[in-house]
This record gives sequence, structure tokens and C-alpha cells, in this order.
Amino acid sequence: MTATPPRLGTGTKLSYAVGNVGLQMLVAAMSFLLMIFYTDVALVPPAIAGAALLVGKFWDAVNDPLFGWMSDRTRSRHGRHRVYLLYGALPLALAAAAVWMVPPGLSPLAAFVWIALTYTLFDTLMTLVQLPYSALATELTLDYDERTSLTAFASMGALLGFVGGSVLMPLLVRASPDARTGYALAGLCFGVFAGLCVAWVAWRVHEPVHCLRPPATHPQMSMAASVQRTLQVTLHNRPFVLLVGAVGLVRLGLTLVQGALAYFVVYRLQGDKSDLPRFMGILLLVVGVSLFGWKRVVDGWEKSRTYVLGLLLCAAGLVALYFLQPGQQVAMVALLVLIGLGMGAHWIVPFSMVPDTIDHGHMQAGERTTGMYLGFYGLVDKLARTLATVLIAGMLDWTGYVPNVPQGDLALQGIALMTGPLPALCLLLAIPLLLAYPITRAQHATIRQSVDTGIAPPALQSGGMGSTGPEGCTTRSATQNGCAQDARAA
Repeated sequence: MTATPPRLGTGTKLSYAVGNVGLQMLVAAMSFLLMIFYTDVALVPPAIAGAALLVGKFWDAVNDPLFGWMSDRTRSRHGRHRVYLLYGALPLALAAAAVWMVPPGLSPLAAFVWIALTYTLFDTLMTLVQLPYSALATELTLDYDERTSLTAFASMGALLGFVGGSVLMPLLVRASPDARTGYALAGLCFGVFAGLCVAWVAWRVHEPVHCLRPPATHPQMSMAASVQRTLQVTLHNRPFVLLVGAVGLVRLGLTLVQGALAYFVVYRLQGDKSDLPRFMGILLLVVGVSLFGWKRVVDGWEKSRTYVLGLLLCAAGLVALYFLQPGQQVAMVALLVLIGLGMGAHWIVPFSMVPDTIDHGHMQAGERTTGMYLGFYGLVDKLARTLATVLIAGMLDWTGYVPNVPQGDLALQGIALMTGPLPALCLLLAIPLLLAYPITRAQHATIRQSVDTGIAPPALQSGGMGSTGPEGCTTRSATQNGCAQDARAA
């Protein structure tokens, strides 16, 4: 029998959550305000700004698996992941500030180059910090339930950062003598704050001893072959593939809601643009309040079943949105409470499931490749976000949407569908994948025992839970055929 993993202290969980406050402030500010800053303040043509951002987003889709592979093979006295926080905090702060400092009077070509360079630099440093930050959480504790507790603290930090990024920047801009100066000062403040948050995590949170050991290496392989092999091992992890497929569908659905909600409030409910922050505040408040409630549900139930329950609640609220009529703002608030309650499960449960699938991959292949798993997870998440943006833009164009005027029936139907039933369908399609997800609390204990002893359990030896990796590798045979190192050595 293996020893029970030690519990994390509350101070460690709070310190780790601080990093999410700073990082999510940057994400929220850029999600809500960056494009309007480029077009309305920096006076860059929309097509130029969009094309320049597309350069960064293309690189963003490629760099997650690559940087994940790099972090898995990092050798440092500070650990595999924490070292990126130590040395990445200051560069990230400077790059985040530079994004909001477009020089005045640039030609369209110069503006394109400036935006493409600053945003791509920021995105590179953000990934180099955020991915190891997420990987650090998977290593801090090996306990099935303690991971959910750590995720609850981290999700609360993310929620605080998301609210801060979407509310504080407009306030700082309005308090400045002009918008250009306001955005530059606000960007500098946000960048410095995010850098300090990352530095705090690097100072207060230390990786376990096993992360300080040199990782398994394959010196005979080229970099390209090593990346390909590690990706193959990742994709042969059936629990991980089921989870990332479900989370990708959920991310697609929730991004559709996020992108279409403003149109729904203004044109379908016939509200005012000032109503949107109030509705968003209610939704995020419910999500925040529900986080630790979902933590208690997970403690007494399985993670995948808890996630399914949350998706059912959220989908029910989204479907009901379709039937709202103009002026029904009280009903809108009631449905946002239901949606936020279900959405809270998404903010906490899947992020505590990913480390369990990484443990399964460790047992399966005999090698722990945390960075690659999180890199592929991030890749699917970003592809889902991009697809949602394309779908919303296509819907608006196809239905004849015209800004700032009352919409026709076809445009209103399209807005309602993109806000309610279509996102609900994405959530419901994720449920069969979660019902097939095999890792339970008891099975995770078996996985951990196998990793600690280096002996594959009968379920793995007989082909259970996707037992074989590339070329039929298993933990017991890995060292014989060169596929991976022994589990204890890894």
C-alpha cells in the first residue's frame, strides 16, 4: 500500500491562487478591450488590427504543445516548471504593458508590424509562464480530492482576476486625461501587477522533490522525433482524450455564449449596453459563490458525474434563454443564476481531472510528461475559442446583422440560437464523453500505487483504460523496448 500524500496548507493554496489573479486580469482586459483600443484609440484600421492579431493567434495555436514539451525536459535546480515563473515574471510584465502602447501616427504597415510583434511577444511569454504555472498545480499534490481543493482556490483567483480585468481597466482609462494615456498607464499597471503575482507564486510555492530530478531523456532522438513521440503517447491516453474532447465542446459552447450575450441583451431583450456589465456581474458572482459548493459535491461523488450535473443545469438555462421576450429582465436574471450555478462546475472540476489523466499516462508509458498534456489541452481550448468567434461572425453576416439599429427577424433568431440552444447542444454532446470517462476515486488510488511501485495493475495489463501507447508500450515493457523509462526512475 502507498502512503497517503500529504495535504497542502491553506497558505500554499492561497499563494498559488494569487498567480491566477494577475494572469486572468491580463486575459480579461485583452478579451474585452484590446480590439476597441486598437480601432477607436490607436486609430488602426480594423482589418489591419485583425490581421496583425491573427499572426499572434496562429503562433498561439502552435506554441502550446512545443512549450509543454520544453517544460517536461527542463533541467534546473528550481524545478521543471517553477523556473519559468522565476525568470518569466519581469519579461511578461514588460510585454503586457507594451501591447497597450501603440505609438501615434503610424502608417498602416508600421501599425501592423508593431501590433504583430508586441502581441506575439506577449503571447509567447504568456504561454511560457501560464503553461508551467498550470503544470505546477498537477505536481503539488497527488491526492485525488486535494487536487479539487487546490483547483477551487485557483478558480477563485481566476474569477477575481477576470472581474478585475473587465472592470478596473475602463475605470483607470476614464480617470486619465485622455484615452491613449489611460490605456498606456492601465496596461503598465496591469503588467506590473501580473508580474508581481507570478513572482509571488515563484517565491512562495515550491515544486516537490520529484520535479527537481532530471527528466527521462532519449538522446538518440531528434527534437522533432521526440516531440512527435511524446504527442503520440499523449493521444494514446484514453481518459485524457475523452476529457479534452468534452472540455473542448464545453469551451466552444461557453465561448459562443460569451460572444453572443451582448447582442442578445441589446437586441433580443431590447436592453441597454449598460445592462451587460450588470448581467455579467450577476453571472460571475453566482459562479464564484458556487465554486466551493461544487467542491463539496465532488468530495462525496465522482468528478465526471459532478461535471455532468453542472452541464445539465447550465444547458437547461441556456435553452430557456431562447424563449425570453423583450423586456423580461427579471427572467433573464433568474436564468443567469441557473446558468452560473452550472457553469461553476466547469470552473473547477475539469482542471482537477487533468492531473488524474496525467497520472494515468505516467502509469501507461512510464514517463511523466505534464507539459505536453497541458500544451495539448491548451491547444484544443484555443481552437474551440477561435471556432466560436468564426461562428458568431459568420452568423451575424449570414443573417444580415446591421449594427446600432433594430434587427430583422432572421438576425434576432440567429442571435438567440447562438446564445442559447447551440451552446446548450455543445454542452450536451460533451456528456457521453464524460460518462465514458473511466477514472474514479478508487481507480485513481490504483493508478497511484502502480506509479509508485512500477507494477502495472491487472486492468492495464489486460488492456483496460487504453493500456497501450505507441508501438504497444506498457509500463512493464517500456524499458525493454526503448519506449520509456521505468516509472520509478521517471
